[in-house]
Amino acid sequence: MAGANRKLKEQEVQILNKRFETVSAAIVSHYAGVTVEKMTAFRGKLREHGIELKVIKNTLATRAIKGTDLAELESLFKGPTALAYTDEDPIALAKALKDFAGEEEKFVVQGGVLRGKVLERDDVISLANVPSREVLLGRLVGSLQSPYAGMVHGLSGILRKLVFALDAVRREKEKQG
Repeated sequence: MAGANRKLKEQEVQILNKRFETVSAAIVSHYAGVTVEKMTAFRGKLREHGIELKVIKNTLATRAIKGTDLAELESLFKGPTALAYTDEDPIALAKALKDFAGEEEKFVVQGGVLRGKVLERDDVISLANVPSREVLLGRLVGSLQSPYAGMVHGLSGILRKLVFALDAVRREKEKQG
């Protein structure tokens, strides 16, 4: 029976290793004392944003991350550890974990990796404070639009003055004759 269990673990490590090869961002957290219900609800919220959260044995995790960008996280796998990762939006990942850590004091962000670069705890918090993609795109559009809006406003002022001048000339002519 022990051999079958070992094979299952080896398969799990291989599956996770393949999955971790494509991950763009991952964050390690400790969750000791957080209830199963809260973790399950949190997992569901994360899935809505394309984020996966795995509670995995540290020995299996350290084997699964070998040869991937996540290998730098090995030192963080001590105690009850949860690994959250995504292929999509790393900012959404950092925000979600920061928000949950704010609600649940027993959930502690340890550090992470973003496209092969190691992130300390403070780096993860800084990443979480970056505005969302939509907000950044809105700001970009606004800054691209503002010179044109200023030019249109300036030109309309010139036209308005011309109309007022022509109206004044018309009124003068009406008075004279």
